[in-house]
Amino acid sequence: MGAIYLSWAISGAVLLLVALWIGLAGNKRIDGILIDERGRYSLTHLQLFLWTITILSLLSGVFFGRLVHGAGNPIDITIPPEVLGLLGISLGSAVAATTTKRTKDVTKAENVAASGGLDYQPRLAQMILVEEGTFADEVVDISKFQQFVVTILLVVAYTATAVQWISTHGTAQSVTSLPTISTALLTLFGISHGAYVVGKAPTSAGEPPLSIETRNRDREDFLVQKRLAR
Repeated sequence: MGAIYLSWAISGAVLLLVALWIGLAGNKRIDGILIDERGRYSLTHLQLFLWTITILSLLSGVFFGRLVHGAGNPIDITIPPEVLGLLGISLGSAVAATTTKRTKDVTKAENVAASGGLDYQPRLAQMILVEEGTFADEVVDISKFQQFVVTILLVVAYTATAVQWISTHGTAQSVTSLPTISTALLTLFGISHGAYVVGKAPTSAGEPPLSIETRNRDREDFLVQKRLAR
């Protein structure tokens, strides 16, 4: 069983390094993969990052563990419907949340908070803070806080379940599927994501200290000045 654990750890490390490289290539930050188009830390990005690392590294670990131990068909690994449902909910929620955010960036740019200015650098706390209106980055968004807690708990619970699942099998060859999750937890996950997406629909009144509109205007002014200076 040690081969599965070792392969799982190596796969997780490789995926993490790839994620860090993508962040550096895109946002010039080692944690750039967690930052959205508004220049803010995104809960949606965190969720997809955690589940991608967790599920894909586990799948890779089981495959290579079976391969090392000479399983007849090492790639013959079943992914339970509940796990596929979990990934589907995560991806669907991400698409819905991103679509809503991009729509507001265009139609309500003056109300949407942004980061990236000298005085408004991204902060990890933004994952659970209000991102629109006068109180942006000052007040906790309760739906985002709930989603953050549920995500962390389920990732930890699923990882612990996977360790126990692997340990109960006598040999790597006998591990032919990923562990499943209970219907109750999947339902909780779906409800939490639904509340998170619905919570993004309303637009808070007021203008944040730095909005999408003002940030874009400042960038345009900077580019104009740069052209004139040439």
